[in-house]
Amino acid sequence: MAAPGTTVHELCEEATCSICLDYFMDPLMVAECGHNFCRACLSQYSGESDVQASCPQCRGTFQKRNLRPNRQLANFVEIARKLIGQGVQRTEGVEGKGQVCEKHQEPLKLFCRDHEAPICVVCDRAKEHKDHQVVPLEEASYRAPANMKLTEKERQRTVDLFRQLHQFLAIQEELLLAQMDEVKQGIAKKREEHMAVLTWEISSLESLIQELEEKCQQPAGELVQVRRGLRQILWYVEVMLLVDPACRLFPLFTRFSTANVTLDPITAHPQLILSKDCKSISWGVSCQDLPKNPERFDVRPFVLGREGFAAGRHFWEVTVGREGIWAVGVARKSVRRKGPVEFAPDEGIWAVGRWNGQYRSIDPPLDPLLPLSGDLRRIRVNLNCAESQVCFFNADTGDHLYTFPVGSSFGEALHPYFYVIKNAQLRICP
Repeated sequence: MAAPGTTVHELCEEATCSICLDYFMDPLMVAECGHNFCRACLSQYSGESDVQASCPQCRGTFQKRNLRPNRQLANFVEIARKLIGQGVQRTEGVEGKGQVCEKHQEPLKLFCRDHEAPICVVCDRAKEHKDHQVVPLEEASYRAPANMKLTEKERQRTVDLFRQLHQFLAIQEELLLAQMDEVKQGIAKKREEHMAVLTWEISSLESLIQELEEKCQQPAGELVQVRRGLRQILWYVEVMLLVDPACRLFPLFTRFSTANVTLDPITAHPQLILSKDCKSISWGVSCQDLPKNPERFDVRPFVLGREGFAAGRHFWEVTVGREGIWAVGVARKSVRRKGPVEFAPDEGIWAVGRWNGQYRSIDPPLDPLLPLSGDLRRIRVNLNCAESQVCFFNADTGDHLYTFPVGSSFGEALHPYFYVIKNAQLRICP
C-alpha cells in the first residue's frame, strides 16, 4: 500500500483547481477538452465573453454553452477533504509518538480526538483544547488499524468513482464524435443539394440567354417574345438580390409560388362592388344593404383576400387603374374592422397606392414616393414569410418599388389587402 503522505499528495492534486490552487468549488467541466475548474475561477478567467473562451490548462477554444457541472468531481472533493482532514491526520497523529510539539517543544504524548491530532501536555492545558476529549497517544494507537481500514475503503471508493467517471467520459466522447459525424454528413448533403440547385439555375439561365440571342436574329415581329424572356431574367436577378447575404447559399434563386387570390365578400365595405368571380373591385355610388357581421369593414372602404398566409413565399399581381384612389398590399388577419382604421404598419397594414395623382408607399410619416418614370399599370406583391418581408414590384418592368419588414406580424396569417374609392378599380390577375 502506498505511504499516507503519497496518498495525501495524490488526492490533493486530483481535488485541486489549476487556477486558484485550492479545492474545487462548484466544479465545471469543459466538454471540448475534459478539463475542470471552479465556476468562479473560470468565470473570472474567461472574462465577459458570452460565446467562447480558451481553456486555462490546454488553451483550446470552447463554447461557454457547453460547460457542464461536474457533480461526480464535487463528490470526490468532499471525500478527499474528509480523507485529508480526518483519516490521514489520524494516522499521522499516531505515528507522531516520539516527536516533539513544534510550539512548546514538549513530547507529543497525548491525542486530541476533537482535533484528531497529537498534542503535548502544555497544549492540553491551553484554551485551544479546553473541554476537548484528550487520551494518551498509546490508547489512540489502538484505533489506527481500524482507521487505516477506513482510509483504504475510502481510497478504493474514490478509485471506483474515478473509474466510473472515466467510463462515463469515454461514452460521452463516443456520442459526441458520432454526433459530429452526423452533422458533417448533413452539411455535405445540404451543400450537394444547394450546388445541384445552383447548377440547374445557371444552366436554365444559360439556355434562356442562348434562346434570346437566337430570337434576336429573327424578324422584328417576334421580338415581343424576347422582351418576355428578358423580363423573366430580370425577375431571377431581382429575387436573388432580395435574399439576405447571409443566406445566399440557400438557394440563390428563391422560388415564389403563385397565389390564387380571391376577394372575401364578408370583409368588403358596403360601398365596394365585387365581381361574381371575386377578382375585381370598384367603388359604388351608394352603400349596399349587407349584413353587419364582425368581419366587415364599416368605415374604411377596405376588403381582404379570402386566403391568408403565415408561411412560405407567395406572390400575386393586381391590375391598377390610372384614376381614383387605391391601395394594394397585405394586412393582419386581426386588423380592426370597425371604426376609422389608420393606413399604417402600426395598424397591421403594409401597402402602396395612388392618391393626389402620386404613387406612394403607405409608410407614415413620409409616405415615400415610389420610383416610377410613368404610370403604373400592374403591381406584383411578393410575400416572403421566410424572410419576414413584403416587396412590391412593377410587374411590367420588374422594377422594385418598395419593401416593408413585417417580422413582428408573423405568427398570424397575413391576407391580401385592397382599398378603392371614387373612380378607382382593381383586378386580381388570374
